[in-house]
Amino acid sequence: MRARRLARSALAERSASLVDVTRQVCGIHAQVQASAELQLAARVDGIVQQDVRDALWRDRTLVKAWTLRGTLHLHPAGELPMWLATRSPREGLPEWPDPAGVVHAAVTVEEVAELRAAVWEAASGEPMLREELVAEVVRNVGRKHEPRLRSGFAFFTDDLCQGPPLGNKITLVRPDLWVGKWNHVERNDARREILRRFLYAYGPARPSEFRAWSGSDVPFEDVEEVDVEGRRAFVLAGDTEFPELQKSVRLLPEYDVYVMGFRERDQLVPPRVREEVAAHGRGRHEGPAGVRFLLADGVAAGLWERRKTAKRLELSTVPAARVNRAALSREAARYAEFLGVELELRVG
Repeated sequence: MRARRLARSALAERSASLVDVTRQVCGIHAQVQASAELQLAARVDGIVQQDVRDALWRDRTLVKAWTLRGTLHLHPAGELPMWLATRSPREGLPEWPDPAGVVHAAVTVEEVAELRAAVWEAASGEPMLREELVAEVVRNVGRKHEPRLRSGFAFFTDDLCQGPPLGNKITLVRPDLWVGKWNHVERNDARREILRRFLYAYGPARPSEFRAWSGSDVPFEDVEEVDVEGRRAFVLAGDTEFPELQKSVRLLPEYDVYVMGFRERDQLVPPRVREEVAAHGRGRHEGPAGVRFLLADGVAAGLWERRKTAKRLELSTVPAARVNRAALSREAARYAEFLGVELELRVG
């Protein structure tokens, strides 16, 4: 199972294409832009950081939008209609206590529809800063829910995609205008297709695991039940090839899609590394998804940390299991080359 997932996540044999890899892994988790870039660096040969940014902001072959579980992902631009179509119909919103503890009023279904329509209309030109978008929406619908609009959370803006950043601020724009060609996709068709892709990339899997990964329920049709390592789960009908596991060492950034898709966390994270995750700042609150894994043969062999300065990438790790040091050094050097800086590697 690990060999299959490593291969289909482009972590066994690397790819030569940013777009192909992003499609192959069902999107790149991008709540943290630096993590998204390193996920691609780990999978695509011969790229540097600017190549990812050019694909997003200059060439528009990739696009950044709120899709799976309402979180930011990178997708091939031509596939964004499908990924947006998978989301559930909009509902009203309950009261919301913001990070400062201030409780904001609930939003009715009618108000949600009005606010989303105003956001869509306001974003009909060039990419806008959130502050500019909010100012335009407030002029049209009033100030009642202005705090939610300004919060940084995508309460009413998740129909949009992100344009090129201005400094450290995001911009927002209508996806149909940003991508250009826009083909409508029915929700049920879109959900069936992402189930097919999920099972290809991360199967064998069960319905509950797909639900946790995607945020939606889809009937498991045209599938085949298999027994892998004593565990019964589903793959696409006829897709029963399981290659031999090859030796490999990889450095996965936080929120890496291999970890997000590997729902059997007890098989991914051995007990000793599980203790490290529980003691880690992000790990305590987010579990395995929020930490950076040193991966050996598809299994977590420890955690790693990074610190980037203008000229240097400082990378440190204390392996919890035997790891090929030469392979580890090559992986670290890969990230430094991607970022265009010198490497300082510390292995405990």
